[in-house]
Amino acid sequence: MKSAPVASHALPADRHVLLATVDGTFTPGGKRLAGPVDSVEKLAKLIEWAPGNGMLRPFRLPDNESWSSGQVRFLGSAGAALFGAAPADDAERADTLGQLSGPLAGLVDHGWELRRTGAGRLELAKGSGATRVAAEVMIDVNPWLMDGGDPDVGRCLTRWAETVGVLPEATAAQSGQAVLEQIMVARTGRKNSGAVVTAAGAPPDDVNVELRIQPEWTAPEYVLDRGFDHAEDLVWLEQECPELASAGMLTLGYGRPQRLTGKAAQSEAAEDRKFGLWLVTFPPAGELGLPPQLPLPHPAMRVDEPAQAWITNEDLIGLSKTVRDGGADLSVEQLKVAEALVWPEQTRVLDTWAKRLRGARKVLAPDPAVRALVEYAGRDYIASLTDADHAVWLAAIAAHIRFRGRRAAMRIAREYRLWPLYMRDAAMIYATGRDEVTGEHIELSDTDSTSLGRVMVTRSVELSDELILAAVTAENHAELAATLIAAVSAPVPTWIQTDTSGADPATGRAGSVTVSVESQGSTETSVVQGNSDSAETQAKQAASAAAAIVREQGLQIPAAVLDVDGLWLPDGTRVDLPEPIVHAGQVAQLVYTHDLGYRLSPTFAEPGQIWITEAACRQFGIDVDSIDKYDRDKSLRAATEGIDFITLALADGWRFGGKTEESGAVRMGAWTRIYRADGDARGVFVALIPGMDPDRKVMPILQGASAAQIARRLQLLANALGYPWKINAGVTAIDLMVQTRTRSWTRAQWMNEVLAPSTTSEPYGIGDVERDFDWSRPPTSDEACCRYVHAYDRGGSYVAAIAGLELPIGDSVHHPEGTRFDPKVPGYWRVAVPEQQDWRLPYLLNPAGLKFTEPKWMTTPTVQRALELGYDLDILEAITWPRHGRVLRGWYERFLKASTDLDTYDPDTRAPRDLDADAARNQSKVVRTRGVGLIGSEQFLKGKTGYSPERRLHIIAKAKANIAYRIDQIGQATGNWPVAAITDAIVYISNDPDPRSAWPGPKETFGRGYGQYKPAGSSLLTEHTQFLTGGGYTGMSALTKPDEWAAQMSAGDR
Repeated sequence: MKSAPVASHALPADRHVLLATVDGTFTPGGKRLAGPVDSVEKLAKLIEWAPGNGMLRPFRLPDNESWSSGQVRFLGSAGAALFGAAPADDAERADTLGQLSGPLAGLVDHGWELRRTGAGRLELAKGSGATRVAAEVMIDVNPWLMDGGDPDVGRCLTRWAETVGVLPEATAAQSGQAVLEQIMVARTGRKNSGAVVTAAGAPPDDVNVELRIQPEWTAPEYVLDRGFDHAEDLVWLEQECPELASAGMLTLGYGRPQRLTGKAAQSEAAEDRKFGLWLVTFPPAGELGLPPQLPLPHPAMRVDEPAQAWITNEDLIGLSKTVRDGGADLSVEQLKVAEALVWPEQTRVLDTWAKRLRGARKVLAPDPAVRALVEYAGRDYIASLTDADHAVWLAAIAAHIRFRGRRAAMRIAREYRLWPLYMRDAAMIYATGRDEVTGEHIELSDTDSTSLGRVMVTRSVELSDELILAAVTAENHAELAATLIAAVSAPVPTWIQTDTSGADPATGRAGSVTVSVESQGSTETSVVQGNSDSAETQAKQAASAAAAIVREQGLQIPAAVLDVDGLWLPDGTRVDLPEPIVHAGQVAQLVYTHDLGYRLSPTFAEPGQIWITEAACRQFGIDVDSIDKYDRDKSLRAATEGIDFITLALADGWRFGGKTEESGAVRMGAWTRIYRADGDARGVFVALIPGMDPDRKVMPILQGASAAQIARRLQLLANALGYPWKINAGVTAIDLMVQTRTRSWTRAQWMNEVLAPSTTSEPYGIGDVERDFDWSRPPTSDEACCRYVHAYDRGGSYVAAIAGLELPIGDSVHHPEGTRFDPKVPGYWRVAVPEQQDWRLPYLLNPAGLKFTEPKWMTTPTVQRALELGYDLDILEAITWPRHGRVLRGWYERFLKASTDLDTYDPDTRAPRDLDADAARNQSKVVRTRGVGLIGSEQFLKGKTGYSPERRLHIIAKAKANIAYRIDQIGQATGNWPVAAITDAIVYISNDPDPRSAWPGPKETFGRGYGQYKPAGSSLLTEHTQFLTGGGYTGMSALTKPDEWAAQMSAGDR
């Protein structure tokens, strides 16, 4: 009998791990030891009994000095009886320390010790010396070890430990990290064993680098049309394990980076450069002769104008390559390096890590399920390196993968004259046909190479006329992308479990411990003793599941608008209704009839929405005139009570979500969930437009809009944000926070740790410092001789502050006597506020000019900026958060994308080219502004998901600190100082009537982007001095709007 290959660093899982399921307790090899562990007493006995029988043995760590305890893993819902795990459809929420330690606390009285070892896990230990027993207890509700397609968790765990040499962690990313940590532990204290490196070292907060491989891109229309000529198949071409291919070969930096400017930065960027980041200016891409059939080589590049960005060594190398090889023929000199961040040390940090995983992958070639797990661990660990201390490594790896993909695309173009129709990350979609010479099907896979990173066709579908028509008639990028992705959607894995209760003669295994998915969203753990379903039945089930996924992926219309003349879809189509609508159930049915809904993942979509206009509401018998504009929802509910529109729907089997009145009456508000009594309880949303606040500051998408325009604006907003508008700005903002979880967090960690409601109270008086600027000063005698004042608004000031901001996670720690200030650690700091040093600018530590008589609390960004401005601060007391991260970066990126995608501003006319896109852009502003405010609202969010006053205060503080930085930079460089500041606007005096050329700051800081400044209003100084008094500033409303001021200048009135 030939056993499976085992690596030299193998870890025998049966000696160290036991698996507890609802059917019993097993070794990973499948040997049944006992029944379910459903009581504390049984768990204690198991831990005491197992070591004497060769199980739950501790194992030595690679440093040969430390030991790790064995593990008892509760799979699926096995821990419910003992720990009170959440119901199956919400099982991930069981991953909390409280649910573990609470039931086990009674063991302390019997000599047991409890020690936390990680999220959702702790160690139980008893005794000392040779009689000591210990085990780590871990809840694994939805084991990621099933993700390879094999439900036999025990087998997968065994093979993982044998080939990788560590036990798998709770997620793929954490499992990949565990491998690196083991390697670094093994090097500790050993000579010539390699560098012990755990982090790169964070760049300054104002340095942001591109972490994406390739943002989603679709081909221009003419490429699409030509691509389908003579094509027979649509293929998905992707790099094979691109992260593992790149990570090990790259030299990565570590240590504290040095910042260089000017000639020093340019000299460092020359050949034989150290690992670094480089602030470059890309020339307009349209001048470089790049193929328009591919996306630009760097996401920050622009076709018609220069663009500045921080890039990595891999970007410099890739950009210097010829266009033929995927580059841009750009030398370092052409990129005009302005600044550099150079790391003092460098090595191939991930070389041994990548070799370990590549070796395991090779050993596991006959075992595709576990091999896939190794690939997921490598991929997800690299993708998780988004925190400040590792992001530069991720940026370098992403750039390396990006340019390898471009080289492949250029090779295919040369060999087959084919261009991709779609690109995202390390994957491309092509339409392929037959070779013109040989008549054979074109094979795009790189079969001449066996190296990881080669491009391989992994999915293929025959092109149909319907698919081609759907692609060429797609209205926009998002619709085309959705069409192509859905067409080549990966099939559902169909691993068939055929274990029997006896030992397998090929493997010697006694059975299998599996977590079998019985229905979507629920898991049950069991031991498979046979396979009752035929292969034919399983194939049908797999096909059905795949079809369901494809149908779900097709949902890309979030809402339609119902008016008296029909139903309006986002593309401008008006659908005539086959019969008059008399009740709300018929309205809800329109969602299903027209496949409304918005896909967020391959298996989940937000419910579709029908918005009803005022005219249609009147037609349905709703007394719109009785709606009170000061309490729209309450008065609308009163207006809909007892009307036929609702009662007839109830009689027809429809049900209404929300509270039912004490009288039993059903009413409708501005938003109502409606569902079938015998159908999907999620239902659909029906929105009554008269119940919404039409103010442009609340619902700009309703401003001057027809039914067709509202539908289009809702579509534009959903596509730009990647999430549909739902109920109100606050709900949309918080739901989007939930949706933007990164791979480095499990859903349970994201909900129960990152977005768990805060329990830390705001220190008294912190709002005196952490507030927006409200300041003015009288002009100097020289300034009084000037003619104009211009105000400049900082774009997306709050949300722009989030990008590099470390935000608190979890519980805080109080330091009554203060502690050393660390700019990377979020915190509240009580400080004796010194006197202001410079009267020419607003005071960062007293932004509203209040009278302070005692020390004040402030946040980390404020303290950091004050120290940088030269203030000496005495910290008297502190509250800090030891756990922190850039947890809202994904949320910020959604709004950045929306702001960019929906910006149709025409600099010549100073107006938007597309009013619908402009309205959707303004609506996204409402969401982000309301979101920042809501997370700190005790009235509306306390005790609920996302509640975090400390995060709100840190965001406000960072925005204020950024404004203070820019004011000081401009003043020191040019001698121009503001005369007023209010919230995110600053006011300067000038003799130049044009606010664009009068902007005193660097050119790159002027514009409509996040963190840039744009004109907000102008005035004659003589008419504005009344607002420049030395107190708060109230003059914004007295300024002439930019477009009106420009018209007056053109007419010669200024």
